[in-house]
Amino acid sequence: MPAEYDAIIVGGGHNGLATAAYLARAGLKPLVLERRGVLGGAAVSEHPWPGYTVSTLSYVLSLMPPEVMNELELRRHGLILLLTKNPQQARAEIAKFSAKDADVWPEFSAYLAKIARLVRPLLLMTPPAVGAKSPADLLELARFAWKLKGLDVKGTADFVKVMTLSVAELLEEWFESPQVKAARCVSGAIGTYGGPYTPGTAYVLLHHYIGEIDGQMAEWAFVRGGTGAVSEAIADDARERGAAIRTQARVARVLVKEGAATGVALSDGTELRAKLVISNAHPKTTFCQLVDRTELPPDFLRAIERYKTRSGTVKVNLALGEPPRFSGLAEEDSVTAARSFIQLCDSMDYLERAFDDAKYGKPSTAPYSDGVLPTMIDDSLAPAGKQLMSCFTQYVPASWSQAPHREELEAYADRVIEGYGRFAPNLKTAVEHRQVLGPYDMEQEYGLVGGNIMHGDLTLDQLFSWRPVAGYADYRTPIKGLYLCGSGTHPGGGISGINGRNASREI
Repeated sequence: MPAEYDAIIVGGGHNGLATAAYLARAGLKPLVLERRGVLGGAAVSEHPWPGYTVSTLSYVLSLMPPEVMNELELRRHGLILLLTKNPQQARAEIAKFSAKDADVWPEFSAYLAKIARLVRPLLLMTPPAVGAKSPADLLELARFAWKLKGLDVKGTADFVKVMTLSVAELLEEWFESPQVKAARCVSGAIGTYGGPYTPGTAYVLLHHYIGEIDGQMAEWAFVRGGTGAVSEAIADDARERGAAIRTQARVARVLVKEGAATGVALSDGTELRAKLVISNAHPKTTFCQLVDRTELPPDFLRAIERYKTRSGTVKVNLALGEPPRFSGLAEEDSVTAARSFIQLCDSMDYLERAFDDAKYGKPSTAPYSDGVLPTMIDDSLAPAGKQLMSCFTQYVPASWSQAPHREELEAYADRVIEGYGRFAPNLKTAVEHRQVLGPYDMEQEYGLVGGNIMHGDLTLDQLFSWRPVAGYADYRTPIKGLYLCGSGTHPGGGISGINGRNASREI
């Protein structure tokens, strides 16, 4: 068949859609192929129960930069952000535990913000091939060095510290209150197969801090209609510019001829041709399933096979007949708490012990959970009088990605609810429906290999010029005309659209 499209994009997650939107804006005619019946990948809104709209996996927005928001005109396409943060209130709450920590909190935030401002421009660039000697590579290294021109001696030390320390070590330098350290350390471990004392988790904290909403760094927001509304807004922009999008279209393999991509074959045998193929799928899916191994250099294939993509994450979504009521709080304060991030984490040691269980092959006896009730500010998600609670929890063993473990997962979810019941005793009886998704479900249904929400560990050896592997951080692959655009590329995971923006620029 003659080529109908300039580019075929494998996977309708938000980065694949962003790539399509940018390519369409550049005058190309892209086609997005999504194997599921709904767009969004992990940034998806679904309807597991009548009348409910659930952010099945990703549940809040933070990492999307204003460049993507504005260039793709996402607000014009209906994206509505619901902000929740109140710095003054946060400081007052911290003071209940430690006046010293309340005073230090703005200084710590400024410390992270300074590093984040230095790192942020790196997210929007294509990483240089460190060690390469060609004129083009040397030029890219010079550009990289120029972006770090704001680093002085102390700034360099702070940068190295955040890139290498555990989040626990970093917080110990700043705070005294166990409660404050517990509340902050979870941002270094969330989505990571490691505990707060695992080296490198300080960067994961920074990764979450880099994001901004409406110019405010480290801001978080709910999206009206759930996180799938982000993907739909991007899809609307792509369609408006001429991109085609098909669901229920599973790609079985990438077609390669004489070392160059020529199109894709669908699972029903249909072949579609294009000069460019861009994979939004996980790197291991792309190279170990969709591409014939004989088309890849052996050293590249070995590096992909060694790429770490572990997870101990379980997502628990709850439909509630009433909001949780918190012991010891007046009604007004209980409502405020229900509008907040409700973390099941007593201390940094609590979180570390939860990981220790998984590390030694069993699910956490006392799991960690980050819970939110988006229905407290978005009444479109549930029937009148009902609530949704989204719980991002950890840990189960990484090996659970290989089998369903249904009974153990349901028992684990019971422990999450019982944990919250210690300070919200009505929660257990308020649950009317629940959805429990472990690493196996995330891999089989959503393509998250190992259940890893970031498409691979955010460790120093898998960041920047080494993501997914050394020599291929520029969104290109060993096959001519085959590119990557998913979260397994720089700068990693999160609902950002940056990966798609960067990949489309290189294409």
